[in-house]
Amino acid sequence: MIRPIDYKQTDKRWAAVSYAVDGENSTVKMEGCGPTAMADVLAALKDSNIDPLTSGSWARMKGYKYYQSGTAYTYFVPCGAAYGVSLRRLNTNSLYRKTADPVHIQALKEIRKGNWLIVCMGPGNWTSSGHYVVAYKEENGRVYINDPASSQAARSCNTWELFRSQVKYYWVVEVPAEVRENGLAMANAYPRKDFVREVQMCLDTEIDEKAGNQTLSKTVTINPARRVNCLHPVLLPLQKWMKQRGYYKGALDGGAGNQFLEAICLCQEQSVGIKPDGEITARGSTWRYMFGIGTKA
Repeated sequence: MIRPIDYKQTDKRWAAVSYAVDGENSTVKMEGCGPTAMADVLAALKDSNIDPLTSGSWARMKGYKYYQSGTAYTYFVPCGAAYGVSLRRLNTNSLYRKTADPVHIQALKEIRKGNWLIVCMGPGNWTSSGHYVVAYKEENGRVYINDPASSQAARSCNTWELFRSQVKYYWVVEVPAEVRENGLAMANAYPRKDFVREVQMCLDTEIDEKAGNQTLSKTVTINPARRVNCLHPVLLPLQKWMKQRGYYKGALDGGAGNQFLEAICLCQEQSVGIKPDGEITARGSTWRYMFGIGTKA
């Protein structure tokens, strides 16, 4: 059975990254359930490079992060469309505690057909207010769930009856037949716009997908040999960028060790055209190369 990727908003690679608009201090860990649920879907169906930094930075850039109220209901359909995944919203009036509503039957038919559901839950077993999860299977009256905030057994699998009583809104994720037959997506090209947007989110600067001087001015120095910023959140998009281009062979763990040091040196020697010193210096030529500023990279 095909299932979505199971990301957690509490993952140390992005938990502390800002997921906020002006005037608030929320993080992915605090309010990033929506982008995390979206990343579960996109990474499985389109590109394993996609993670909550990718979907969260897109949400912030497009204005779908609302002040002190998480991610907008209107976020999922256009975000899916931006990556070539079809979603549709089943209801616009809350179903909370309305277990007899026929929309639940429609949702159950979709998940039994092999599609997935992004679901906004109301107060109860999954949340005290509102929370997005991904439901991907129903069998023998039980529903199987990716909960971005928890791996607890009762939140990962429970009765359909209980689950539907706490549902507020459903979105259907169309799972293509070829995915059901052939399995999940592999890593594809890591677009520069995704890389730039994720870096901007990690550096907590304006998110616009444009790597100009403003973004460059916010860059930090990464030096694995001297243990400088070796656990900074920006390490994850840097690892993805270098891995996709063949410089980095290690895990996408958000940490800068010896393999990442080697990757920096290889990139500098082969592509940047500078003496390899293993340091990505703030505002320096290696950052400029990766951003494509003044280069054809």
